[in-house]
Amino acid sequence: MGFKELDDMPLNRFLILMTLLVGLGSFLDGYDLLNVSIALPFLIKTMNITAPVQGMLGTATYLGGVFGALLFGIFSDLRGRRSALIVDLFFFFIASILSAFIQTPFQLLALRFAIGFGIGADIVSGPALLSEMLPKNKRGKMLGISLLMMPLGGLVSVLVAYALYVSGVSAFIIWRVIFALGAVPALLVILLRSWLTESPRWLAMFGDPKKHAKEFSVFSIKAQSSAKKSYSEIFSKYKRGLAYSSVAWFTAGTTSMLTIFTPLILEKFATKSYVQMIHLTLVVWLFALSGAIVSALLHDYAGRKRLVVVSVVLLGVFYVLLGISLSKNAYVLELFLSLAMLFSFINVSSAYTIQTEVFPTELKGLADGLTFSINRLANFVFGSLIPIFLVSGLLKNFMWFSGLLVIIMAAILAVIGIETKNKSLEKIQEDLVQHNLVNQQS
Repeated sequence: MGFKELDDMPLNRFLILMTLLVGLGSFLDGYDLLNVSIALPFLIKTMNITAPVQGMLGTATYLGGVFGALLFGIFSDLRGRRSALIVDLFFFFIASILSAFIQTPFQLLALRFAIGFGIGADIVSGPALLSEMLPKNKRGKMLGISLLMMPLGGLVSVLVAYALYVSGVSAFIIWRVIFALGAVPALLVILLRSWLTESPRWLAMFGDPKKHAKEFSVFSIKAQSSAKKSYSEIFSKYKRGLAYSSVAWFTAGTTSMLTIFTPLILEKFATKSYVQMIHLTLVVWLFALSGAIVSALLHDYAGRKRLVVVSVVLLGVFYVLLGISLSKNAYVLELFLSLAMLFSFINVSSAYTIQTEVFPTELKGLADGLTFSINRLANFVFGSLIPIFLVSGLLKNFMWFSGLLVIIMAAILAVIGIETKNKSLEKIQEDLVQHNLVNQQS
């Protein structure tokens, strides 16, 4: 079975299992996004936490994600996708346990950074492995299914917090339990991923035929001794793919003000109790799940480019409408917040898919790490400002600015984007190289 056979292979139980095992990393990302935002109201009550520190606690994982994406991007290029995916979640597991015992906000900041490091590493390595194994006409759908595990993780986190709250656990204890429970799914994922198989495309280029004899036999692949790695090509031959993926991930990065700080926004403008805030957060995240499902269903039909452009435009529109609805009718705010989350997850799913397709195997780890780090940096900046703007009363202006900015980004995506649906990875990269050569000649 060569690469052409992989591209034309029908879906089977093996590929579905691989998709779920990779998607469990996205589940942990979603679980973590919500557990910190759901825990923040209790942290604020039991510790002296200012608005800037609230922003840092909510977004420290994003800074950790930058380093995790870059370092493990290189690691997955050198040692393989499977090795990276088994190792990276130990950071999440250990930091989640230690978070239950912290005494100061700054101790928690350090652990949030470590958790983000593991998540960043996982979201670079996991999609790279999947994209290099999936058939070309189902690649978008299966990558989308992998990503929709993220809002599922968020919903589980909200339900856990709700169960703890209604059971009467004290505010001092409840946030510690919320953080510590993150270690349970992390350990389960680490154990399950022993079933993962290495990427056949990576094996063909860098695998040892003796060490990986079974995989070489199963996939019927041959070692490519001529494979070379020159990371400078990311910025030359594949610069259009770099720009396309980076802009897509940047727009998705603006959504941290929704994913992390939805509870705080609802608490200030639309709710009167913690239980009500939990209920409304569940509704918002059901819309997020709906967006991820819609995206998974449409990737291989509408195409990645069309989907990301349309979703980013509509995300920008609802940012503006959110700004208008603040301090007005709570039901209208809830509706606009829910619709913004729906389109934000179509945007995230599209960026997640595009990232894995526009770079060749020998460069994919670091290249994906570079573009995903743009997302984490945008998440950090946009998210850390929300508590400050909530206190200062400038959130409306910030929503308007964000809306106009992402609409401009959508126009850029429409110009520089390429369509990747139903194409082999080799064909996509061939098109990008050809486009670069034509530009140089002109």
